[in-house]
Amino acid sequence: MAYDLRTLIKVALPEFTAEKYSIFTDRQLAEIQQLIKYADYYDNNAFKYIEEVYPEYSISENTDYRPAQVPLNYSKLIVDKLASWQFEENIDISVIAEKDNKTAKGQAKEAEDKLYEVNKANNAGLKWLQAAKECNIAGGVPIKLKYDEDMKQVRILPRNMIECFPVMEFDDYEKMIRVHFCAFRDEKTIWKQTYELKDIGKGKKGCWFSEKLYDATNLKVEKIVAEYFLGKGKKLLDFIPVYIIPNMPSIGEIRGTSELADLIPIIDEINRKYSDSSDALRFEMFAITILMNVKAFSSPGRPEDKVKRKPGAIWNVVGGPGDVKSDISKLESGFNYIDVLRYHLDSLKSLLFEFSGVIQLEAERLKSVGNLSGVALKLLFASIISKTTQKNTIWQPKLEQIYYDILKMKEVYEGYQIPEGIDIEIIMHTPVPQNELEEVQIAVQKISAGLSSVKREMSIAGVENPEELIIEIAKEQEAQQKAMGDIYNENG
Repeated sequence: MAYDLRTLIKVALPEFTAEKYSIFTDRQLAEIQQLIKYADYYDNNAFKYIEEVYPEYSISENTDYRPAQVPLNYSKLIVDKLASWQFEENIDISVIAEKDNKTAKGQAKEAEDKLYEVNKANNAGLKWLQAAKECNIAGGVPIKLKYDEDMKQVRILPRNMIECFPVMEFDDYEKMIRVHFCAFRDEKTIWKQTYELKDIGKGKKGCWFSEKLYDATNLKVEKIVAEYFLGKGKKLLDFIPVYIIPNMPSIGEIRGTSELADLIPIIDEINRKYSDSSDALRFEMFAITILMNVKAFSSPGRPEDKVKRKPGAIWNVVGGPGDVKSDISKLESGFNYIDVLRYHLDSLKSLLFEFSGVIQLEAERLKSVGNLSGVALKLLFASIISKTTQKNTIWQPKLEQIYYDILKMKEVYEGYQIPEGIDIEIIMHTPVPQNELEEVQIAVQKISAGLSSVKREMSIAGVENPEELIIEIAKEQEAQQKAMGDIYNENG
């Protein structure tokens, strides 16, 4: 069933649906329709859009033959690959204390452990991967934080961009005034959820939360599910626990650009050419048969005179009346298009990967190659490394803000006290194949020069519990020293 998207916008943003805001409403409608299109391409439903421009690819009962449709899901391939380069390996969290004393370091370690607990409870590795895919498809992804009283834990909830309707301050487009989440629950009911900062007196603000159900026909409230300030007791959240992470945004954009925006025309052309090639192959293999002056087709005749249309059939061809000569021939094309088609498709695929920044070679195939240095591998993967780094420039501070606000939610709901002077650093890993010897040598030089710590270099290398490994290494070294001391009688 087709839903009226304008109705959804009217419920989500009633303050912007008056006549004077008609341009705003039209733009919102166009954006929603664009998001639906991007989602369809990711789900490999591309031909519904190809048919709108090229009706000859439509499949219907009125056509003389069934045209081939060969949808190759390059959209999913590219979106998933870009997301995996960001979050295929789990992020690491480092809480750093400004003060260099045992108490401050202990508090920072406790805060870090709490954030790792949240990660584990939320299966955050999977959620950030899902969020990155949505961000690549829709050009942005909203993240909600919610405290679950039953779990006694903060929940991390990525949502679809099509459901999110943020309202930003006009002059400061990064400052969110309120945000709505709105979707059709069914054909008769619209669900709406709102977060908004409101004054609570004495110069303080609290986050107001409301959830309502609307009648889709008259836009009236059917049911108020919830309305309250977020918090526990007298402690209220003084921020909106919703974050929109854009994909490669331009100035003034709340949501960035979909990775599919520039790729869809190329993907359409590739799908069309593979479909054309499939049809050409079919018609060349089963060329049209031409029968001239055959009695079975010129007169009703007997049923046994009819030509059998099946593989290996034997025909008893009877000529026309009198001395008219009958003839049978095949209508075959002599056009040699294979080389031109191959060149065309190769060029399109090269452009597809060039525009997306995704390399066509798989990193796994190169991990076993021993004669490539880390520098050579980085040059080979330069485009996707650069793109991933640009994405991480946006994601990293957003994630750091999210994880800091997780501690603030624990402060409100659990009574946890955030230590003063702590800084949260999110470490993101890129799965580019490296020359391990070069990595170790560089890490040792950085540690020796006092530019990094052993724990940090271990975290960057992907060690899950650096502290445990450091203790284990120290114990092994102590055991080895004791053994050597016993051999040389140095232990008394």
